[in-house]
Amino acid sequence: MSEKPDSENKDIIDSNDDVEEKVQPKTNKVRKITNYLLLVASLMLVFSIISDRIIPFTDNARVKGYVVPIKPEVSGQVLDILVQPNQPVLEGDVLVKLDPTDYVIAVKQAEQDLEIAGQNVGAQTAAIAASQARVTTANVELENSKLQTNRVLAMAKRGVVSQSDGDQARADLATARANVVNAKADLEKAKQQLGAKGQDNSQIKAALLALEQAQINLARTTIKAPTAGGVSNFSLSEGFYASTGQALMTFVSTESIWVEAYFRENSLGNIEAGDEVEVALDFAPGRVIKGRVTSVDWGVDWGQNDQAGKLAQANNQTGWLRQTQMLPISIEFDHQEVSGLLRIGGQADVIVYSENNFIFNSIGKLWIRFISLMSYVR
Repeated sequence: MSEKPDSENKDIIDSNDDVEEKVQPKTNKVRKITNYLLLVASLMLVFSIISDRIIPFTDNARVKGYVVPIKPEVSGQVLDILVQPNQPVLEGDVLVKLDPTDYVIAVKQAEQDLEIAGQNVGAQTAAIAASQARVTTANVELENSKLQTNRVLAMAKRGVVSQSDGDQARADLATARANVVNAKADLEKAKQQLGAKGQDNSQIKAALLALEQAQINLARTTIKAPTAGGVSNFSLSEGFYASTGQALMTFVSTESIWVEAYFRENSLGNIEAGDEVEVALDFAPGRVIKGRVTSVDWGVDWGQNDQAGKLAQANNQTGWLRQTQMLPISIEFDHQEVSGLLRIGGQADVIVYSENNFIFNSIGKLWIRFISLMSYVR
């Protein structure tokens, strides 16, 4: 009877040993997997910290450019529209023509005014010539009067003529002298009225300026593209009356387009103007465009607006895990390479190669190309 329990106890012990032998390998396997995961996570964390300084990456980037309203500088009825919405145009291409009738008439009127001014100057020149002739005549008469007076006074002294004849001679001499003064005054007055000669004459200059303004206004009836680009956001028809300063359409320049990318503040330590950049545009999936950093902004508005009469505002974001501040950098491209690919406001992913590190740069190039391919399924 005593041998049976011992046998059962032995079987139980053996079975427990078998269970322990089976559990222990599983525990070791879980421990190894956990250690591997921790090691991988640690390596990824270290890589992320280092790569954030060497190859900083951001998906917070937008295509920027100059967007300007097209406003006529003169008023008039729309005569012809030579462009369609969202049509690409070149610098100098005609966009809209306004009715030039009134401005053609203004140019002709200004031309007539210039001709009249020239005629007036010619008439005033003749007046100067006449005044100069009167001065010459007055001087001649003065010389004759002096001679005549001297002879009369000499005869009056000898008693040949009466004393009254001498007085009359003196009066005639005074009159001749007064005539010379008056003639010279008339000549000076005519010169003042004429002013400078030729195109320096004030009347001629005023007429020329009026003609120039009329010609400029006539040229402004033809509205042209300021640069290469495209037009959008307009709905015009012939007969619409365009007023000076009233926007007719929106013009987007393609000559000055760049990408503005926002990076975390602690990612900007090594970024400098001239660093190589690669950009993946959402508009062009699978394609990576190369560019250069042109500038790193000095700062951004972070909501502090202390005004006189108000209390200072406190920043509620504190602690080690506070929200990071984003600062922008500007990126430019070879315009021929990106022709037709950039759209104002389009989103992009950007990576900057701030150092010549072959390993990290190679990883960055692979990553940005993977992101570009993923743009197909965004």
